[in-house]
Amino acid sequence: MSSANSTLRVTELDFNGIKNNLKTFLRAQSEFQDYDFEGSGMSVLLDILAYNTHYMGYYLNVTANEMFLDTAQLRQSVLSHAKLIGYVPGSVRSSKASVTITVTPSTVEDNDLNILTLDKYTKFAGQPIDGASYNFLTTYSNTAFKSNGSFVFNNINLIQGEPVTIQYFVDDDRNPKRRYTIPNANVDISTISISVQESSSNTYTTQYKLATDITEITSESNIFFVEENEELSYTFYFGDGVIGKKPVNGNIVVCTYVDSVGDNADNISVFALASPGGIGNLYRDNVRIVSANSSSAGSSKETIEQIRFRAPYHYTTQNRAVTTLDYETLITKDYPNVESVSVWGGEDNDPIVYGKVYLSLKTKDNLVLSNFEKDNIKNELIKNRNVLTIIPEIIDPDYVYITIRGSVNYNPGLTSLSSNEISQRVRAAIVDYTERELNKFNSTFRKSKFQYYIETADNSITGSDIAVYLQKRLPVTLNETKNYLLKYNMPLKKGDFNTKLESFPQFTVNDNDGISRNVFIEEIPQSFTGVDSIAMINPGKNYIESPTVTITGDGIGASARAVIVNGRVDRIIIIDKGSNYTRASVSITGGGGSEASAAVRLEARFGNLRTFYFKTNGEKVIVNTNAGSIDYDIGSISINSLLTSNLIANSLYEENILSLVVPTGNEIIRPLRNR
Repeated sequence: MSSANSTLRVTELDFNGIKNNLKTFLRAQSEFQDYDFEGSGMSVLLDILAYNTHYMGYYLNVTANEMFLDTAQLRQSVLSHAKLIGYVPGSVRSSKASVTITVTPSTVEDNDLNILTLDKYTKFAGQPIDGASYNFLTTYSNTAFKSNGSFVFNNINLIQGEPVTIQYFVDDDRNPKRRYTIPNANVDISTISISVQESSSNTYTTQYKLATDITEITSESNIFFVEENEELSYTFYFGDGVIGKKPVNGNIVVCTYVDSVGDNADNISVFALASPGGIGNLYRDNVRIVSANSSSAGSSKETIEQIRFRAPYHYTTQNRAVTTLDYETLITKDYPNVESVSVWGGEDNDPIVYGKVYLSLKTKDNLVLSNFEKDNIKNELIKNRNVLTIIPEIIDPDYVYITIRGSVNYNPGLTSLSSNEISQRVRAAIVDYTERELNKFNSTFRKSKFQYYIETADNSITGSDIAVYLQKRLPVTLNETKNYLLKYNMPLKKGDFNTKLESFPQFTVNDNDGISRNVFIEEIPQSFTGVDSIAMINPGKNYIESPTVTITGDGIGASARAVIVNGRVDRIIIIDKGSNYTRASVSITGGGGSEASAAVRLEARFGNLRTFYFKTNGEKVIVNTNAGSIDYDIGSISINSLLTSNLIANSLYEENILSLVVPTGNEIIRPLRNR
């Protein structure tokens, strides 16, 4: 073109920008200088060109996104990328429970049998939740001998779901890729059982196992693989004769699995026999089922974001547990109900224990794992993957609760909202901070960031003034004298008359007259001010014997003695620390010398606790002045010889839970091991 003085910009992706660029380019050409680009047919053509360019740019951008695990948005794309690094996304997981089943034959049932088998997939009905009932199944066959007229099956594992069996005929003409689809998106892939029968006339069957470690697979390994397919259900397939054994034409593949509802069946603790034939097709009249724990560990299928996060770490672990990250990745992959994992070596433990690795697991519901779940994790996961000489130990999470007290200021002239509406926004901001920043082992509470969430909840908020308290919740044993120790694992702030340790709810103890009183625990104000040490300022001179050391102040009972070395006061040793000092000084007299001087350092590490109640007229009555102690430096509270018959019921905490709230001077609260 002879007058092409303008170049066409190709970096614009917005529709209007593309169209304007085309107009600008064409107007610069001599052939189109007389055209009306707004009202003529040329405008329609420009729209088509702009739309086509816009669509192409959009689809190319989407296509580029789907090429990478970090940016892919379609589940099929994410699954494909995960498959390339050997990651199988987690399926729905069945809720599990552990029960003891006692079968006592009735008078009309067989009383001569001495050995009873509890068949695999025997059905039990769980207590309905929100009107919905869920079946639970035994996972293995179990045998019990009659004892005292009953058969007792101990520690029986139940999983929620319905058993499904499908058969497939191996035929390369009809299924050359040898991929077999399980027509159910809610299959728990950990329950898949695959066996291969020789033929319809030969019933010899070989059991196949799910492949877990590619390094151990040979051409004769009876293994199968599972992957999620494009229909969001699952496909399984076998080896090719080099990596795993390859079934031959005419074989019959039998696939059995459990169809599950995931975590919908969690928190069920009451079960009843549901199999029509009873136990062993014999007994159903007197079957008693006692659960060791409520059903738990159910979960939904892994989300796209979970796959995106876990797949690279799972690839790094290479199916072994060596580093702390390996343990975290494997556990969160195989146990989706575990939300957060903390792992530390024995060398970092308190006390140090070499040869162990410690794990603490937090569930999504902030629960403590049952012994049944801990054993499952240790036996099914860690036992086959950790270093041989390292012993894993699972300990419970140590929950520390944060209580915030204070005020939020706002300018009514900057908002049309009421104070209640402002309060609701502040509460929503606190919930947002909690969900984003806390509730995991590696999370850190920062007062400044917490206040930022509050103060940005609404434009009218002008500031906040808050104090941070730490709360521990102590399970109390009733009608038994016990000592209790609570570890906050961080320095605590010494209390005063306005800000100090508090307990809730009231609990019942007997006073010195044997009368039941509903009491609280509190910190004794100023109980931490005994004399901790005396530091020398000037050793003096010419002392021929130990001088007299006199401590004066507003407390009582403190005493000390001086040690003389070469005519000087070398040091002063505390004989009795005394108590209730808020100020103190020391004088050194006698001994034949002069000029010695020293300074008192008041004790600041320990405090004492007492119990009290209020009379109806508001008078406070002290019941026990030696209820416990506080170590402010390390952050621990000891409760001495607590004997209570009752904790007052309340809506805030579970039954028999005593909470203790303590102020802390820390504005940053960091995690530590299982905290």
